Amino acid sequence: MSPPVAGHNGSPVRVACQGAGTGGRDSGPARRASTVVTPPTRPQEDPPVITVAQVLGLHGLGLRPLVTGDTSLPVSWVATSELTDPTPYLNGGEIILFTGLTSPTARPAWEDYVRRLADRGVVALGTGVGGRLTWDRVPEELTAAARGAGLTLFEVPERTPFLRIIQEVAGLRAAEERTALETTLAHQRALTRAATAVDGSVQVLRALAALLPGAWAAVCTADAEIRERSAPGTPALPSDLSLEQLVGRLRGAGLRGSLSESGPRGGVVVHPLGVHGDPDGYLVVVLPGPVERAQAATITTAVALLSLHAERTAEQRLSRRRIRAGALALLLGGDVRAGDALLAVAGDDAWGGTVRRVRAVRLRGGPERTREALRRLEAHAERTGHRVLAGTPAPGGSGSSGEEDTPVLVEDAPAVLAALRRIVELADLRAGIGGSAALDDAATSHGQALDTLERTAARQRIGTWDDVVAGGVAGLLPPEPARAWARELLEPLTSQGPAGERLLATLRVFLTHNGNRRQTAEDLGVHRNTLLHQLQLVEKALRRSLDDPQLRADLWIALHLPGDQQAPS
Repeated sequence: MSPPVAGHNGSPVRVACQGAGTGGRDSGPARRASTVVTPPTRPQEDPPVITVAQVLGLHGLGLRPLVTGDTSLPVSWVATSELTDPTPYLNGGEIILFTGLTSPTARPAWEDYVRRLADRGVVALGTGVGGRLTWDRVPEELTAAARGAGLTLFEVPERTPFLRIIQEVAGLRAAEERTALETTLAHQRALTRAATAVDGSVQVLRALAALLPGAWAAVCTADAEIRERSAPGTPALPSDLSLEQLVGRLRGAGLRGSLSESGPRGGVVVHPLGVHGDPDGYLVVVLPGPVERAQAATITTAVALLSLHAERTAEQRLSRRRIRAGALALLLGGDVRAGDALLAVAGDDAWGGTVRRVRAVRLRGGPERTREALRRLEAHAERTGHRVLAGTPAPGGSGSSGEEDTPVLVEDAPAVLAALRRIVELADLRAGIGGSAALDDAATSHGQALDTLERTAARQRIGTWDDVVAGGVAGLLPPEPARAWARELLEPLTSQGPAGERLLATLRVFLTHNGNRRQTAEDLGVHRNTLLHQLQLVEKALRRSLDDPQLRADLWIALHLPGDQQAPS
């Protein structure tokens, strides 16, 4: 065996320069590693795993184990060193080869030497033996020290150069790298072939799950709703977080973020999909074990293919959305036939003859929130089969800085309206919902939606025409002019302070009973003469008779408008 080579400063030299190998029985072929080892000059890469057992099993080297520790440990590198303490120059995971040129002779010194190596993470120790070397057999003291520390110890025969061990280990690494590369290329071809199918995204998910045994893959929305999956059902996630929480962690990072969690229950990987802008969805992969490097490479290929598919889909969806916006404008204009013809261009079913009743909706809010709300609404429609059409956003009403108004037409169905409310609330938008109308009268519902939207406020961001109508004539009047008129009409009473408030309360009950003085007195719990006196005070303040039906109608409306002019009920 050739003597080892030390570095110019006496420190151990890495295998790539001077060799050292690992040892083992020469009976049987080496076991193939599952990943690839990288040189120590590139520690940022994830190396393939070469184990102590593989090195001990290298054929023709005559490596003979004397003490067998944990031979499943991965070998990070092989180094030669004749130093009594080489640990300052080690990173852990090494096999150390030496010939004993400067080795200790007493057992306590051997125990200290072996203990230092084991504590540093050295996985095996190889000793050269032969007639021209320090020892013709490994010292018993060294063997006992290795056995006490549980460190694998093997002998290297004089006929085996350290350099040959280096070359064999390098060959193992090259084989693992070649195998990993071939596997990666095969996976890329399989995924690319799947992506060319008509239902490319689904086929990519199925191919990905087939390439990663035991895996499940799916594409979900930003709300964690599954759009497509490799197999029916949804497995339990090997994480303490729900899918919605995992996706929520990435939502703010856009396309830059990704997430991978591994534990005893398995692994889960989440990647955003898309090429630019906001993610079009998220790839979710659930694995039965921790995520390995080769698996991560396959998942990355799937992410690229699904992102391209998502980009094409997004372009098609944008084109269809523009066509649908044009169709909506025609439907709101009463031209159902032309609107259906345009929808046919987008590949949509006609509304005429299939949708009996509709409601127009007007959304108002920031552009990003509006886009997110429309995406959620369209996703709901695709999932449930309900009909929804979104129009082109336009600048919002007066004073709404940076806000947009967007017309929407929905099928008049309770499930659609409930989903619409949830989506609007989640996006923090304002919405006016028109009344139910026939399709050819959608313009009327749209006008009602616009009027209702203007009545919404910060504390009540969603309004419906049905609620406006339920409030009577008072609810149909323009809010600000109506309040100004009511304040002026009731000012002779409200200006009297507490006394005026009592008169307003009496007036409200009087009008509720349609001017019936007996019922009013009983309801208020006062004598009829007391009531007559209070009504006379009201007429004196207003300078008009309460027997006038027009005055009664005006007072009733004024008292039912929101504002500080009302008396307490």
